[in-house]
Amino acid sequence: MSKSQKNDNNILNTSNLIQASFLALANEKSFEDITVKDISERTPVNRSTFYSHFEDKFDLLNSFVSDTLMAFISEKIHSYTKLTEDTLLDLILILYDYHVYIGTNYTKLYKSASVLIDIKVQLKLQDIILKMLNNIKPFSNIEQDKLELLTVMLSSGIYCSTKRWYSKGSSKNTSSLVKEVLPFMTAGLKSAIDEVK
Repeated sequence: MSKSQKNDNNILNTSNLIQASFLALANEKSFEDITVKDISERTPVNRSTFYSHFEDKFDLLNSFVSDTLMAFISEKIHSYTKLTEDTLLDLILILYDYHVYIGTNYTKLYKSASVLIDIKVQLKLQDIILKMLNNIKPFSNIEQDKLELLTVMLSSGIYCSTKRWYSKGSSKNTSSLVKEVLPFMTAGLKSAIDEVK
């Protein structure tokens, strides 16, 4: 192993330790009550080491949210994936599973940082959907503006509907969720794609 690889591993290990301490604290306290000092005291690193990895606790939260979401998404969605009815279905199921995972394993964090999590996930989802749309075909700059609006609608629709489904504690299964949400998403996607052709 080269010296550079060893340094990269040390950085990754330290980041993982910081994140693990943060998540342990997040199961005990609300996000607002967690401080960098708390995290540093829980981790065998000092505050300056924390700041060499993360700007603040919000950056740490963003990193956790993004990494966790991408772990779910990367199982089914790849850089070359096109946005189709099947991939919309995948995104709906992925986001539902994401809510279940975060809401079950990090209940306090899911509730106390919900607005921050909502924003981060929807922005990340917008980027992913836009890439998937651009994998269909090249679009002009004027069409890109329309596509960006479409990504906002699709990402918000997917995120909010799956969050509501989870938060209601529905005894309904995910096939019912898909049956209710997918036709709306597919119709909106088809209409928007037809319009920009």
